[in-house]
Amino acid sequence: MLCLLIIVCFMNGAYSSDITARGDTSVVFGEEASLSCALSNPSGVKQVTWQRARSDDRAETLATFSEVYKHHVEDQYVGKVTLTTASYNSTSIVIKNVTFEDEACYICSFQAYPVGAKWKTLCLTVKGISEITANINPASSSDSEVSVTCSATGKPTPILQWKSTEKHQNLKLSGSNTSVNVNNDGSNTTTSILKLTSSQYHGKYVECVALSGNIEEKYQIYLKGENDEENITSRSYIITVIIVVFMLIIILVIICLYKLLKGANVMKKFTSAESLRGEVVIEC
Repeated sequence: MLCLLIIVCFMNGAYSSDITARGDTSVVFGEEASLSCALSNPSGVKQVTWQRARSDDRAETLATFSEVYKHHVEDQYVGKVTLTTASYNSTSIVIKNVTFEDEACYICSFQAYPVGAKWKTLCLTVKGISEITANINPASSSDSEVSVTCSATGKPTPILQWKSTEKHQNLKLSGSNTSVNVNNDGSNTTTSILKLTSSQYHGKYVECVALSGNIEEKYQIYLKGENDEENITSRSYIITVIIVVFMLIIILVIICLYKLLKGANVMKKFTSAESLRGEVVIEC
């Protein structure tokens, strides 16, 4: 990667003096990044290309504009990269739903004949929090503490804080365990495990707050109380009774309909028999 950046920087200085580049140098995770280049003298330009510098010292083509390709985006980037402006003197792309993997240097290249290629490099950084999750490890009936785990992934490395939503104050992290893991996309995941007294926080909310730079994300966790179990049991009983009553009503309706249909069939047969008897008498 270092070799590629050295080559890019050298060629960037040598061939990009007449290229003006603009765009986002930093973007928040999940948003869009816009990059553009303009060439003051497009004489001889036959093709315009956007590439991305990869970590393995190679440049990967994202989109191309030419008489042959017109507005062309590589298959693996369709829906991710949009070529918003395409001409021989101006080009722009939009990278949608930016992730940490999109953090890289992007190269706009103007292929001019017979002069050669002219290009400019724009480097993009991605920051923010991509995910925050939390879960509870329920305490047993004999345990006086409950463990709450919160994890946040982002760049820069997220800092986790615990708050009590009822008392509006930070909770002490005594007895808590915090760790940080580095991910393949360059982001970091911070995990904190907080132990709380069951009797003090049952039936209440606690809040995990993740801070990454100037970006903040929150996650509220509800700790079930003893009354919650009773309420769930009561609701389950009521729902069961309603279902049983409903089924009994359906069964009664079916029985009534069956009897009505059966009575109708008997009446129809009786009417038919009376008609036949009347016809026989008339013949005599």
